[in-house]
Amino acid sequence: MTSDAQALHSAFAAQLKRWRQLRRLSQLDLALQANVSQKHISYLELGRTKPSRAMVLQLAQVLDLPLHDRNVFLESAGYAAAFSRSSLDDPAMRPVLEAVEVMLSHLDPNPALVVDGAWNVIRVNAGMRRLMRALDFRLAPLARALGEAAAGNLMRQLFHPDGLRGRIANWPALAPSLLAHLRRQRTARPSEALDELLAELPTYPGVADLPPALAVSGALPPITPVEFAHGEFRVRLLSMCSTFGNPQDITTDQLRIESFFPADDDARRRLHELRGAERQG
Repeated sequence: MTSDAQALHSAFAAQLKRWRQLRRLSQLDLALQANVSQKHISYLELGRTKPSRAMVLQLAQVLDLPLHDRNVFLESAGYAAAFSRSSLDDPAMRPVLEAVEVMLSHLDPNPALVVDGAWNVIRVNAGMRRLMRALDFRLAPLARALGEAAAGNLMRQLFHPDGLRGRIANWPALAPSLLAHLRRQRTARPSEALDELLAELPTYPGVADLPPALAVSGALPPITPVEFAHGEFRVRLLSMCSTFGNPQDITTDQLRIESFFPADDDARRRLHELRGAERQG
């Protein structure tokens, strides 16, 4: 075996072991789910066996790798990448964006926005724009503090003192859950962007002092609402995430629609009032 071949075997072996451990699977667990022998998995992780392209894709499917990492998986085994990354301006993405726009429109008057895998905001609907106006929220102070590109990141907006944090009445209770969610996301879909966020957010004032997101005594609500407030305006919303099924493009794979629904009758009334006032205006 040449040194180049050895390096490829070693690279794939390291990737396979890393993802198997991230998914908390034993070699036997992975072998059973991939319909191969445990010995074969062991030889792959030792770099003693070269996997076929079909086997790499089969293991990537079982390990539920994001499409970007499936490409890395293939390349580490010496094969060409299988999944493309389209620009949002690419004509091939038109049906995807049309579906997104339909969802955003149908969710109105409920606020909704589209983010990528690093929580950068891609699109917002009319309901979200009205909510931001009701909260008198502007990106300019955050852009001056972090830069315009960084200010377009939802997590930075939620945690930085110059962002939405000051418009969330229950931020001390909500923030630990958001951090825990980010950590779970990084475990499921590791990325440098998420590593950067999780390293950066604790440097903001007060974030490092937050308690961990631990269960408390007594009955817990099904989901923690976000309590937006500014002046006399207050609204309690529940968040929900939607993703595309069976994506075959990295960009589509990373898109998520974050939508907010009323947590009570008062919130429902306020969202409809905001839309009604806009129409009358």
